[in-house]
Amino acid sequence: MRFSRFLTAAAVAALVAAPAAANPLSRILAKSGLTPQDTNLMRRAEQALLAEGGSGQRARWNNPDSGAQGEVRVAGKEGDCLLLQHQAYLKDSQDAKQVRRKFCPSGGDWLLSQ
Repeated sequence: MRFSRFLTAAAVAALVAAPAAANPLSRILAKSGLTPQDTNLMRRAEQALLAEGGSGQRARWNNPDSGAQGEVRVAGKEGDCLLLQHQAYLKDSQDAKQVRRKFCPSGGDWLLSQ
């Protein structure tokens, strides 16, 4: 479970930041403007949708510490998999960071897929 959380945080950070394969995770997060707490809140919003099997359609998150906020919504399905679309706004920004992620069911859990 700990590895999947790390993988999820790394995937979110990599998708919202400019491509930078050689950069460490901390540098990718710093460039995106999102804090680790922001990505944790994004992940919790995802998990809320996945727990409902996508029937919730959207979940919002807000981090008063960083001023960042956003929402994740069910953008579609591919077979049994759900496509989740994130929009994250940094403090005082009108430009959304966009992230689309695909989750597929596996043994009662949802796994991040490519």
